[in-house]
Amino acid sequence: MDPAATQTVLVFVFCLCGLQEAAPPQLGRCSGGLCFFQHSVDFGGAQRSCVNSSGRLVESGSEDQMEFSSLLAGSSGRFWLRSAEGANCTAASVRGGEVVAAAVPCRDKLDGFACHYNPAVMCGSLSGDAQYTLSMAAHFQLLGSDSFPPGTVARVGVAQHLDSKHLCYGGWFRAPWSCEVFRGGCEHDCDSNTHTCTCPTTHALHQDGFSCVPKSQLDGCEDGFEHAEDGWSCEDVDECEEDTCTAEGEECVNLPGGYQCTCAHGFAEDDGTCVNTSICKTCEQRCSKVGGAYRCECVEGFTVAPEDPTKCRQQCPGRVCPARCIHDPELEEKNMQQCTCPEGYIVDISNRTASCVDIDECESQDMCDHMCENTFGNYRCACEDGFQLVRGDRCVPLVAQDEDSSGSPPPPGHPPHAPGSLQPAVLPAYIRTGSILGITVFLVLCVVLLVCLVQSLTRRCGSLDLTSIKHPDMDIFYLQQVSTETYKRLSFDRQSRTDSLRL
Repeated sequence: MDPAATQTVLVFVFCLCGLQEAAPPQLGRCSGGLCFFQHSVDFGGAQRSCVNSSGRLVESGSEDQMEFSSLLAGSSGRFWLRSAEGANCTAASVRGGEVVAAAVPCRDKLDGFACHYNPAVMCGSLSGDAQYTLSMAAHFQLLGSDSFPPGTVARVGVAQHLDSKHLCYGGWFRAPWSCEVFRGGCEHDCDSNTHTCTCPTTHALHQDGFSCVPKSQLDGCEDGFEHAEDGWSCEDVDECEEDTCTAEGEECVNLPGGYQCTCAHGFAEDDGTCVNTSICKTCEQRCSKVGGAYRCECVEGFTVAPEDPTKCRQQCPGRVCPARCIHDPELEEKNMQQCTCPEGYIVDISNRTASCVDIDECESQDMCDHMCENTFGNYRCACEDGFQLVRGDRCVPLVAQDEDSSGSPPPPGHPPHAPGSLQPAVLPAYIRTGSILGITVFLVLCVVLLVCLVQSLTRRCGSLDLTSIKHPDMDIFYLQQVSTETYKRLSFDRQSRTDSLRL
């Protein structure tokens, strides 16, 4: 806020602080930048009231007077206006919706006055149920207004306990505000150092920050409340933090001093219980309530699909039933139709009529081991005496079935063991364990013997003397790099030695 605006606020505040809010309220109404106040006052009092609230009297013959006329709709009497010349006091006489300006003595008390305000300093309506009051020469209650002049105090909540209090001056300020303005909105007093509200010693400050409550009322909290951290005030208990509403489809809503169980999204209350209705949005045909719950149903000629309870599939009650067709005149001329039948039926068009005829699966292929019985849209298998049906189509001898320790049919892809089977018998667990242990011990002994043998051979090879097996005439040659001359010399020496031996 700029310094000029701050100075205006201080002047405005000092003019209002001496007013008594307890005075009987008068009526007022504001719209846009104009306010009409119904109060018996002379010209000087009307002019001071407008100035003290940062406004001015509506001038006679101006556009404001035209808007003032609409603001006075339904009213009658004489109301103060400001004359352009300022020499005489002017009043607006209202009779039957017509407004006529007339000169009257300034000392007379008329029925009210109208003030013009800068729209920039006006405040709009607060959300919620609020009561707006303005203290000028009198205490005015503003009803049916869409804008409010500076100094208006808005009280939000019920009369017994207000939720909040606000002051208008270029915007709404929540209590406690500055202590210089209506004691900061405090119910008792305001601390100018901390700009907080204070209470008498017998009272405590309410959690709203501006009202006081007797401490005697805070000694014991009512049901649904508990002592706050300050030790003397009470605060609401949130019962919804615990598992309070446990029925299916319920959710908890916390309330001051209590709670309420309501139906969650996708559920609706029915006979005191929350019933799931979300499935009805996905039903292909229709939805109905059965046994306290909603579920999808199908019309006649259809049944609920086992793989999806929200879908319906066609059903035939006998061997032949009408097919469901999408009629197309062009296709019908060719004796063809786009028709469908349930699973296990085939479309048969005869005499330009499409029907669904049951397929005899027992004739088309081998469906069962022993006996096959055709049914409408399906088939079932049966076994001869001495056999038991397994997996719906296999027949297993009862003896083999009894020898099965599990007592359950073999899994898919594994045929049952018939009597006299060449498959080897399964060894008991303890025999398999003993065999593995014996093989392990044998392998360990073999490794130990192999290690001992290697160590013995190593010791013997280390003490072997090659001189004992060396022949006197045995030459031991060593490889070395020689030149061509050396090679010839050595070859000559070797030949000479050989000749001497022969002699």
